[in-house]
Order: sequence, then structure tokens, then C-alpha cells
Amino acid sequence: MNKFRDRFTAKMYRRLYLPSLLTAIGLAFADMADALVVGRNMGATGLASISLALPVYMVINLFMHSLGAGGSVRYSKLLGEGKLELAQKCYTVILRTALAVSVLLAVLGNVFLEPLLRVLGAIKEENPALYQASRAYLQIIVSGIPLFFFAYILNYFLRNDDNQRLASVAFIIGNCVDVALNFVFVLILDWGVAGAAWSTLIGYCVTICLYLPGLLSKKHSLKLRRARSAPKEALSCFASGFSVSSQYLLQMIFLIIVNNVLLRMMRNENGVAVFDMLQNMSFLVLYQYDASAKAAQPLISTYCGEQNKTGQQNAMRLALITGTISGGFIVSLICIFPVFVCRLFGLKEAGIIELAKPAIWIFCLSLPAAGISTILESGYQASDRERAGFTVALLRGGLILLPMTLLFSVIGNPRIFWWLFPATEYLSLILALLIAPRFRTKHLPEERVLARTIMNKNEDIGALTQEAAAFCEKWEASAKQTFYVSITIEEICLAIMQNAFDQSADGYIQMTLVAMPDGVFELHIRDNATAFDPFSLAEKSGEAFNIDAAGMIVIKNKAKDFFYRRYQGFNALVVRV
Repeated sequence: MNKFRDRFTAKMYRRLYLPSLLTAIGLAFADMADALVVGRNMGATGLASISLALPVYMVINLFMHSLGAGGSVRYSKLLGEGKLELAQKCYTVILRTALAVSVLLAVLGNVFLEPLLRVLGAIKEENPALYQASRAYLQIIVSGIPLFFFAYILNYFLRNDDNQRLASVAFIIGNCVDVALNFVFVLILDWGVAGAAWSTLIGYCVTICLYLPGLLSKKHSLKLRRARSAPKEALSCFASGFSVSSQYLLQMIFLIIVNNVLLRMMRNENGVAVFDMLQNMSFLVLYQYDASAKAAQPLISTYCGEQNKTGQQNAMRLALITGTISGGFIVSLICIFPVFVCRLFGLKEAGIIELAKPAIWIFCLSLPAAGISTILESGYQASDRERAGFTVALLRGGLILLPMTLLFSVIGNPRIFWWLFPATEYLSLILALLIAPRFRTKHLPEERVLARTIMNKNEDIGALTQEAAAFCEKWEASAKQTFYVSITIEEICLAIMQNAFDQSADGYIQMTLVAMPDGVFELHIRDNATAFDPFSLAEKSGEAFNIDAAGMIVIKNKAKDFFYRRYQGFNALVVRV
């Protein structure tokens, strides 16, 4: 028997990472598609109109990611604790809230469209062409806000429901539709920025339709359940997600300032066009880090519910390694071929290329630090450390970014202005690494958790049950409770070894026993056997007497509650005694 060896995290992470990576690549190209196609069709004016619309996207992101990330983290944690009904009610409440908020935003966006355009910098009297392009694009986008909400929020929940493959495939297909329609609407039909906006909304419609098999499947836990109006729960989930998504609110302010500064500094739309190119170029890099963060998030949330600190640390480490490798590779390519990047976005004039080349090189310096901060924010949020995640987001999104933006704006030199980005990202990351660890986790003290790993050997079970009994006695369990914890571990491990393992040498079982403050002992068991629910033995009737079935019946009757699910290719069982 090993004291504790994490044999599951790397394998589960690999299963989650590839779909997340494919989704990230598809999402990056979809987000870039508008700028790529419109830039080639309309040049700097088209790129600038899309850049002016970015603050609106930040408002959308603020609400939909706060609800989606916060709700899905709670959902995954509840499943990790074996609370299926509460998890499904949480899902229902979040969808209901998303519908109400997205419709309200769409209505407000249309009613106040003209004042919004002036705030963004699209002033009809100063630049009529930029104003018309921005208005045509924004009106369609704000009308389709509910589609944004459901495409992203459902993706969050599907990934946390062990259905990441469908979530990824549906998103990729929807993004491919978006990209294809961009070419048709903008380049062939010459609809301009309106064509780019329509292609985005149609792509999200396709994505949502493709989600339906996973949402209606009986094989997964994601089900709508009748639930009373729960504004407190919705607000709690929003607050949890807001710890990371608050950066979008600060980015909205930042984008409004930068766009207006560049319009006045350059006295034309060229500076805004280059800035939009940099923003869109960064999607391809930062979404690599985001893919790593999203692959780790369900694991970290699940381990948080299990009080498995080692698993959380290993998942975070894997996210940082894979994000740095994939993101760093793309940054290298961009730095080697800056002229190609400019031409790709439709910036072909010699003057604007000379402006854009140093901007690309300087901006790329900031991307590794920005990517690492993205992973830290997600990891802190997933592990119930909202204040630490909020600190990272607040530093790079506001406390450092906004003062630095004002400072570099005063300098008034476009070439120096681009140094704003590496200065902000590295200073923010350094301060985050110093400050965020000071916010302690909500986890129970380590001494209240017993984590062990045993191989597929019957002789390991005896030592495991003896150690579990001693652990129970240490935390003042009654003799009866200690007995039931020991017998539960013994019967479940024996049932798995005799019914699910093929007697191969590489079979193993991971056990985590938690002494909860309310006197309950929470048992988490994960194994790498074939799909097998030990409690299914207790449900067999009309068969000959089976000692395993008898043991499961006793445990089932004495346990406060229990929950089984097949998660990321492994069996996971929660029992409370």
C-alpha cells in the first residue's frame, strides 16, 4: 500500500486537454474571423469598427462567464460531494438567470445604441464611415446576446458533466460555420461588418443545437430539475465567477480609454486598427493557456469537493506546463513572421506595417505573463479561493492596467505606447504571486484528511482499514461509526477487486477519508477498473445469496447517503457514514 500516489490526475487531464485545446483553437479562429475577413474587405476602417465594439463584448463576457464559471464550479463540486439533486437544481437556476439577464442586456443595448456609440468613440460628425460600420455591427451583436450566453454557459456545464467531447465538437463545428459564413457574407456577398455579425450569431445557433443530445441524454447527470426561484444561489454563483470575470469589466474601461486615445493620438483609425489586430492575434495565444485552464478546472473543482489537495496541485502544474509550451510556440511564430500577420489582417500599406511590426514584437512579450495569470485565476476560482482569483484579475485588469494606460497615454508616442502591455502583465503577475497565496483556502486542515492508494491486492485492504479505524478514533468517532467506516472501505474495495478488475497488476484504488466538522466521515473512492457501481450488487434480487451483495446492502442501509458516477474514464464513489 502506498501512503498516497496520485495515479489519476495526469490521465484525466489528458482526456480533458485535447477537447479543450481543439475548442480553444476553433474559438480563437472564430473570434479572429470577423477581424480577418472584415480587415481584408474593408481595411483599417473595418478593423477599427470591430475594435470599438470590443467593450460591448467585455460586458457580455462579464455576465455570461461569471454565471457559467461560477455555476459550473458549484455544479462540479456538488457532484464531487455526491449531491446530484442539488447540482441539477443549481444548473436549472443558472439557465433561468442567464435567460433573464441576456434578454435585459439585449433590450438595453438596442434602446441606448446611439449614446453607446458615442462613448465607444464612433462619432458620426468626426468619422462618418467608422460610425456607420460600428453601428451596423453593434446593432446585430447586441440583439443576439442571449445566443452568446447559452452557447458559453452550456459549454461550461457540459465540460463539468464529463461530456467535454460533445462540448468541444459542437463549439468547433459552430465556429467553422461562423468562419465559413464570414467568407460568404463579407467577401462574396459584400455585406461588410453586418455579414461578420450575422455569421457569429448563426454559428452560435448551430452550436446550441448540437448541444441538445448531451442535454437530453439519460447517461449524464445534466438535467433540468424543478427548482424554486433562488436569487441568492444565482448571486452566489455569479459572485464566485465574478472573482475571475471581473477582469472583463476593467477591460471594458481599458478598451474605451485606449480606443479613444489612439484615435486622437494618430488622428485617424490606423492606431485602433493595429490595436485590434494585436487583440485578435492574442486570441490564438491566450486561448492556448485558457484551454489548459479549462482542462484543469473540472479536476480542481472535483478534488476540492474531495478535499484532495495533492490532486489540485498536480492539475494546476499540468495546466501551467501545457499552456506555456503551446502558447510559447505560437508566440515564436508570430514574432518570426510579423509582416505576414499584418497582411493576414488586411493591413498592407507600408506606413501602417511599419507602425505594426514593432507593436507586434513588443505586445508578444506580454503574452506569456498574461497566459500564466489566466491559469492562476481559473485555478484559484476552481479551488474555492475566490479572493485570490479576484486579486489576480483585479491587478492585471485594473489596479495596474488603468494607471499604466493613463501614464503611457500622457507620453503620446505611439511606438512607446505599446510597452504598456508587457509592463502591465509582468508587474501584475509578480504582485499576484506575492499577494494571492496570502488568501488561505477554505479546505479543511490536512490532518482531517486521510488519503491512501492501494494496488489490486487483497492483503492491502487489511492495512487500509486498520489505518482508517485509527483515523476515525483520532477524530472521536463512536465505536459503531468506526466499525461502519471500516466495513464500508473493506466491502467496497473487495467488491471492486472481485467484480471489476481483471486481476492485472496495474489495478489500483485511491481512497480519501475526510473527518467533517459535523461528525460525519466522508469517503471518496476512485479506481481504474471497468465501469462498475458496487452498490448495484445490492439492487440484484431473485438471485442466489451473494456475500458481496449482503455487504453492500448493509452499507447502503447504514450510510447517510452515497453517490456513484463514471468520471473521465474512472469510477468515482462517495459515501457518508
